[in-house]
Amino acid sequence: MPLASPLAGAPRLVCTIAVRTLEWQAWDDVYIVYQPSSAETHVFNETTALILRCLEQGPLSRKMVKERVEETLGVGLGKLAADDFAFATQRLEELGLIECLDEASVVQ
Repeated sequence: MPLASPLAGAPRLVCTIAVRTLEWQAWDDVYIVYQPSSAETHVFNETTALILRCLEQGPLSRKMVKERVEETLGVGLGKLAADDFAFATQRLEELGLIECLDEASVVQ
């Protein structure tokens, strides 16, 4: 019998279809992103951009996304402020670019 993943049952973050059409322009560590689905332009910092880039690869738990962003930023695990990460993911959800799904919704 296979062992259950430690994240089994944990909600997963996933990109919405709107992410596929984003138009990106990088300026140092600032990203200007045009979202055709809303006709809005957003300014993302590097952390927010990395969250989206992580999730383009597939659904991940919040913990895994945060760890991957920390690794890419080179700040060390647990060094990205939880409040900053939560603010970025909340904002991406408000913009309709990511959503949080329970495991049953992810497995199709």
